[in-house]
Amino acid sequence: MSKRCWSAAMLFLFLFGCVAAPEAIRDVRDLRQDHAAYFPAAAGEELLPAAEQARMDEDYNTITFSVWRQSEPFHALPERVKQDVRKYAVMKPGFGENKKRHPPSWFKKIRHNASLHNYPNALSRGITIRNTSLRELPTQSPSFTSADGDSSAWPFDNLQRSAVAANTPVMICHASADKSWVLVETSFTYGWIPAEDLAEAGDAFVRAWETGRYAVLTRDRTSVLDENGRFLVRGSVGHIFPLAAVLADRLQVAVAVADPGGQAVIRRGFVSTEAAAAKPLRLTLVNAARIANEMIGEPYGWGGMYGNRDCSSMTRDFFAVFGIWLPRHSEDQVREAGRLTDLSGLPPAEKEKIILEKGVPYLTLLWRKGHVMLYIGSQNGRALIFHNIWGIRTRDLQGREGRKIIGQAVITTLEPGRELNNLDASSGTLLNHIAAMSVLAGTDRETPAR
Repeated sequence: MSKRCWSAAMLFLFLFGCVAAPEAIRDVRDLRQDHAAYFPAAAGEELLPAAEQARMDEDYNTITFSVWRQSEPFHALPERVKQDVRKYAVMKPGFGENKKRHPPSWFKKIRHNASLHNYPNALSRGITIRNTSLRELPTQSPSFTSADGDSSAWPFDNLQRSAVAANTPVMICHASADKSWVLVETSFTYGWIPAEDLAEAGDAFVRAWETGRYAVLTRDRTSVLDENGRFLVRGSVGHIFPLAAVLADRLQVAVAVADPGGQAVIRRGFVSTEAAAAKPLRLTLVNAARIANEMIGEPYGWGGMYGNRDCSSMTRDFFAVFGIWLPRHSEDQVREAGRLTDLSGLPPAEKEKIILEKGVPYLTLLWRKGHVMLYIGSQNGRALIFHNIWGIRTRDLQGREGRKIIGQAVITTLEPGRELNNLDASSGTLLNHIAAMSVLAGTDRETPAR
């Protein structure tokens, strides 16, 4: 090899592999990952009139408890539930946690246990007594589309539908053949949970639980303790409990537990005022930044796996603190919860111009297919967003797709990763694909549909 060719080869290796790229993308390195750093002068400004926030909070409570007033499923319709099972028969069962393809017997046992020939077989009220997950099938075992790959394998378990907080009202729709799994419906979606994570809610319990006064957690991974300091339940930002009393340095709340017969009963719980507040917390820039900072840096959790959040569960929990109800899925959040502005088909610069002109910091959602973001303001003429994101799509010299993993809740511009030399040019940045924005303030709407 000539000296000239050797030098060219070394330059190629230097640019494309011998020098490791920074672990974090430029936005995460250069932008302060602290919401308080982006305050305008009027930091105490209220983002919603008190009357409007109170109305939205009433909507929140109405929707949350609506499952206890249903006589039949709203989300968990028979055809939907049966289709959940059928699609795995058609798609094949996928790969398990050992990266081996599930054998046919794996799916056959699950389908038999689901016992959907008489669905629904148990229409009653219930409440979760532990933090749990809604599964598409009655199993904790995962189903990955492939053994390896960034978007088709770990952590994207096809069976993980959503996390559900302890003490969430549910409608019990169906019990599995072995009684170890129960299909339930919440106010935002449905799925299978272990029977041990549930208690039945009788009339007296429901009346005592719906007090009209509620507390909301404002700090992640908070323990609620009984009067003797013993652990009752663990919750995170956005988790709701009936509020019994406001004491000097703590709130007394109701906590649902199961009695020996599986019926829900109420225990007295206590949580520090540093970790909880009466719902709704007033939506000011100071409070918005404080709650968002509780989530910043949190690892990405597909469907709420490992007690973490994905993009839409983060926005949902953020707004729950302020009494604003959102659907579970990203597209529904934007299309159903506020004043929608269609941005599809516009040039990127025009999209950002509209966002900057019409967006209200901490009250505006931005959406591209599969991903929702919270608009928080601007810096140097560029829009800033807060979002929990898995990664930026890349493509190597052989054309193979990959990801630059971010894997956490971060503040970025609308073009995170733009500096990457292997950015997938055919995919572009978030700004290229943003299709809609929704402002949640001043909506003059009826109670939103679930």
